[in-house]
Amino acid sequence: MASVIPAIARKKIIVIVGTTGVGKSQLSIDLASKFNGEVINSDSMQVYKHVSTVNNKHPLEERNGIPHHVMDLIDLDDDYNIHKFEKDCLQSIRSIHSRGKLPIVVGGTHYYLQSLFDKKIDQDYNSDLIDPNHKLFLEENDSNYKVLYERLCQIDPYVSTKFHPNDGRRIKRMLEIFYSTGQKPSDIFTNQKFNLKFDTLFLWVYSNPAELSARLDLRVDKMMKVGSGGLEDVQLLYKLYQHGKMTPQSLDHGIWQVIGFKEFLPWLLDGEKDAGKFQEGIERMKIKTRQYAKSQVKWIKNTLIPDIKGSNMYILDATDLSKWHQLVAETAEPIVQKFLEDDKALEGVVQAPDHLQSLLESDFHKNSKNVDNPKTLNLGKKYVCEICHDKDQDKLIFIGDKSWSDHLNGRKHRTTIRKTEKRKNYEIWKLKQQNTEENETAKNISS
Repeated sequence: MASVIPAIARKKIIVIVGTTGVGKSQLSIDLASKFNGEVINSDSMQVYKHVSTVNNKHPLEERNGIPHHVMDLIDLDDDYNIHKFEKDCLQSIRSIHSRGKLPIVVGGTHYYLQSLFDKKIDQDYNSDLIDPNHKLFLEENDSNYKVLYERLCQIDPYVSTKFHPNDGRRIKRMLEIFYSTGQKPSDIFTNQKFNLKFDTLFLWVYSNPAELSARLDLRVDKMMKVGSGGLEDVQLLYKLYQHGKMTPQSLDHGIWQVIGFKEFLPWLLDGEKDAGKFQEGIERMKIKTRQYAKSQVKWIKNTLIPDIKGSNMYILDATDLSKWHQLVAETAEPIVQKFLEDDKALEGVVQAPDHLQSLLESDFHKNSKNVDNPKTLNLGKKYVCEICHDKDQDKLIFIGDKSWSDHLNGRKHRTTIRKTEKRKNYEIWKLKQQNTEENETAKNISS
């Protein structure tokens, strides 16, 4: 029988994070069954009806009767965003709490979890307060990121270092904040604390990247076999695609972002005849899935852990699936029990196995301890490469130590160095040749 915990009295929630393919959904069902909980989906693709296989929805027959919220919510041709999720998620949490049950938030779109924080900088402005001249400037330069970035550098040099010049959406948002509030975004950050709306326990289900990549590849192979559901899902989406007025930009929004459709579109456009294009779709889907998993880990390490200062974050090792129940479910249950019983009961509980402690001890986490706002974290240092250029011949810019290090060790930078050295050596040789010719000419004249 499920444990009845008065979650509403203390407004406690569980949040399960991790990459795709580690068993987050199964853990949410196990915990909901044991602790009288209900599940709230935070995967931006699983809010869509139908296409259950490519969206990796947990099968209905395996949910143990646990209610799932913010799932199968909208039609395939509708749009969904973080603001709609915030409304739906908070409404579901309040409803679950009101029935004396435990909300368990689980899913892969981790930035949606920002809605669980008390205050976000994008709530600090109202675009209606922007005067007409500034509004016109933003409209006229909506796609001119270079102009917008230069303006942000003038207004708030500090916050401009946190964004890449091509990150037009965020740059524009910073300008909107300034024009509507009269305050620098960096000053707003300084006065802003990252408090959670609820007493939250974070469970990170983690798998070693090598084992995870192999597992994800096998899952794609299985998913896209005839009769397994994945192939049928992309075919259904293609029918909708054919009847809609689609553009290349359309594929960056809504259900079209799901991993699988764009990867198989060349095969679908060819009439599903070319076996080679089908296999290319398989390989593209595998690559995209692995890249997505990497980005999920990066967000947890570089954004979530610093924001919560590593507190109430517990890592569960899902590398060995044969030991999943022991190392994930059975390890999580006593942690959840302590969290629900007493606010101080988790003191002294190990947050991660020894071999995974480094995940909590990244530079981002170390730098964020005892810090109340992101301004003092210095997570977005700007670097300019003096020898590499973009297509417009502007010097390449990188935000953060990691992206700068990756560039310095990357093929493009090394190739540019070699070309620069060759060009330099050639110029030296050319200069020597000119000097030699001039000397020979001088000798001939004197003789």
